[in-house]
Amino acid sequence: MSRSETIFVVEDDILYLNLINKELEKMGYVNIKSYTTGKEAIHNLDTKPDIALLDYFLEKDFTGMDILKALKNRFPDTQVIFLTASDDVNIAVDTMRNGAYDYIVKGDTAFIRIRHLMKKISEENERKAKSRSIIRFQIIVIIAIIMISILGILYFHYFIN
Repeated sequence: MSRSETIFVVEDDILYLNLINKELEKMGYVNIKSYTTGKEAIHNLDTKPDIALLDYFLEKDFTGMDILKALKNRFPDTQVIFLTASDDVNIAVDTMRNGAYDYIVKGDTAFIRIRHLMKKISEENERKAKSRSIIRFQIIVIIAIIMISILGILYFHYFIN
């Protein structure tokens, strides 16, 4: 099954980046944007990712945290998952306080957690999209009822009186 969400992967370890991309492709994601530097990711935010997988420690210019803040500032609905070799609880808490969806320590179970979280986020995004569609439909129905009521009042006022 092909998934249409736009996925950002920002990882400075090219081998690990390729492994993540292969895993995402296996899961059916087709719109994957990969970057090896934070600078590249920041310059490509206009593609509005739905989900971002970010390495916490990147080069000196922009860290994963810088990308998280830029993403949340421009696109608050983008879900961000951090991938890092550090199991520092303070870093994990800081990322979550700044809007990260979750924090994964690279290791044996990292790809299992990625699969689980990506599925969970995709399902949540689908529910939100359906909910927005229902709300839009309800608004259209309400506007139509109001318009019909106004036309009825005008008709009654001008033609019956």
